[in-house]
Amino acid sequence: MAVHLIVASAEPRFRDFVREQASHFPGASVISEHEEMGPNLHVRILQDLASEPQAAVLLDISSLAPGDAEHGLRALEHITQSSPGTYVILSDAQYSAESLLHWMRLGSADFLSQPLKRVDFNEALARLDQHRARASLVGRQMGRMYTFVGVKGGVGTTTGAVNFAAICAKQGLTTVLLDLDFDSGDAAAFLGLRHQYSIADVAENLAQLDRAMLEGIMVRDALGFFVLCAPDEQEKSRFITEDHIREIGSFLIERYDVVIVDGSRDMDALLQSCLELSETIFLVLTQEFAAVRNTQHFMNALVRMGFGTEAVKMLLNRHEKRRGVNASTEQVQQTLGAAPFWGFPNQYDEAVTALHEARPVVLKGNTELGKSYRAFAKKLGIVAPEEAAAKRK
Repeated sequence: MAVHLIVASAEPRFRDFVREQASHFPGASVISEHEEMGPNLHVRILQDLASEPQAAVLLDISSLAPGDAEHGLRALEHITQSSPGTYVILSDAQYSAESLLHWMRLGSADFLSQPLKRVDFNEALARLDQHRARASLVGRQMGRMYTFVGVKGGVGTTTGAVNFAAICAKQGLTTVLLDLDFDSGDAAAFLGLRHQYSIADVAENLAQLDRAMLEGIMVRDALGFFVLCAPDEQEKSRFITEDHIREIGSFLIERYDVVIVDGSRDMDALLQSCLELSETIFLVLTQEFAAVRNTQHFMNALVRMGFGTEAVKMLLNRHEKRRGVNASTEQVQQTLGAAPFWGFPNQYDEAVTALHEARPVVLKGNTELGKSYRAFAKKLGIVAPEEAAAKRK
């Protein structure tokens, strides 16, 4: 897939480096360069995008005087507002965790630190290429992948994934829950399901895989959604690679309306291969100080991987409005630089009862937690297939 770059930098050596390195990357080229970084920079870049809408923008703000740096950031904001979906890579010599988050909120999709290094630049182009592939896949297929990522153990990642799968199934959407937690694999247990096969069996038979075989491997919940379980044997999980996960994820997206990933694991290559295919990444956290701190680390990692604010949404689990021993809602927002997308109330008894009954809490219409999950899905726009078709028309 061709990668076209629009480069804006007042520094000739920066532009020379980018042009030289892009020439060695398959399918990459610089189609336009801007050395004048004045207040009308965004106008000239938007003119380039009008003739080449699939191009990405590499914006260098390190060469600007301190008083002029705002021109670069204003250009970033104007570009992403006027041309939503444009992939902008920001580059600077000085940065912090706070500035990375600020730039992400302005619309930056990736960041390159200076001085530029060949390895970092090639990795950035690879992330751009992966982003283009994801966008192409989403444009072709109806299926969407949602990945739930727990910032630490015990924050309710599996609970969120299971209840979201139940909601999608009740809406008539063909749904698959993929359990990527190879350490405990709790998704099936949360639903009272017994399984003979797992994702390891899919990985072993990728060459012969079809929908009939897959549905013979997966287990089906009473609501109608499928669960692709984690391996029971640790030995089998060691042979599963990120290429396996990427191919399985693509297969699922092409054949089902919704694919939900229980990503209760470290930010390793297996999880990242799912994130590459995901339309939305849910960071699940609580108001514990350790969880808030870890969320900041996860968000920084996702920024470096090229995910913007539209793709990453924070879910605050066991939300307590009153100030206790944990961080307040205001402290969470101040620390992370953004408000959580949704907060689920701290209804421990309701959650434990649902776990003991091995049924999603969302099925109980009179529970506060169930109502919150349904409202959460409504905010996401989860609708039945016929409603979705009507909206598209």
